[in-house]
Amino acid sequence: MNSPVEPVLDIRLSNTGDAECIHAVLVDAFNRQAEAELVAAVRHAGEAVIELSAFAADELVGHVLLSRIQIEPPVAVHCLGIAPVSVLTRLHGQGVGSALMHRAIEESRALSVDAIFLLGAPAYYRRFGFQRTHIGNEYGVTDAFMALELEEACLAGIDGIARYVSAFSDTGV
Repeated sequence: MNSPVEPVLDIRLSNTGDAECIHAVLVDAFNRQAEAELVAAVRHAGEAVIELSAFAADELVGHVLLSRIQIEPPVAVHCLGIAPVSVLTRLHGQGVGSALMHRAIEESRALSVDAIFLLGAPAYYRRFGFQRTHIGNEYGVTDAFMALELEEACLAGIDGIARYVSAFSDTGV
């Protein structure tokens, strides 16, 4: 029995010509329209800070979006939130999501981001250095709300609530 072969990936910044394919990947990955509508709303509002697309050959097979996170009350820490990460279901478990996460972290470092937040499965995201955070969030989630400090101890002593850009509440995601 042959094991699956990991696809050779080209990960690059997304462009406007990728929008239709990104939409299709999101719908496939989540089996609903909500995340695709969220990404379109964030992009349309000009709130996407980092948007990456993964290609295998000439096919767009994965996507990740990072937008600003505001901590309230305001603090002098530059934060982004990862949401969503999507990969075509037929390629789950083949390293596409991991490659997107590593590149998203790399791009965030290049922009001098202090911390990245996400809401996701702790068992998966710990492998990238994310840990449960003491910072609250607008969804009231505890164990699955995680942060990766790119600037060591940048969140120490901060007490507040992390809020995603308005497109998240506007689309109900």
